[in-house]
Amino acid sequence: MWIRMGSFAVKEGEVEALRGVYNGTAVPKVRACAGNLGCLLLEPVEPAGEFLVITMWRDRAAGEAYDQSGAAAEVVALVRQFFAGPPTLRSYESASADGLDS
Repeated sequence: MWIRMGSFAVKEGEVEALRGVYNGTAVPKVRACAGNLGCLLLEPVEPAGEFLVITMWRDRAAGEAYDQSGAAAEVVALVRQFFAGPPTLRSYESASADGLDS
């Protein structure tokens, strides 16, 4: 499994708007891509914490195909207006796919 995790701070007063755009528009767009296993927006419980976006892919090829298709750039463009600074993007591999519903 291939995991992409983005972290970012959100502008003050924009959390509800980010939540609506991400869950209402971005999640369906990501979930429609071949090989996607899940897409989550994680909200910090500490006031100064960063938000995380996690996408899970069947394998690295599926995640890279999503990036190269332009869909990833479209999703970032949907939410970029809410960022309080530059995002950080990291990639991970996981052998724990059995921990997810199939």
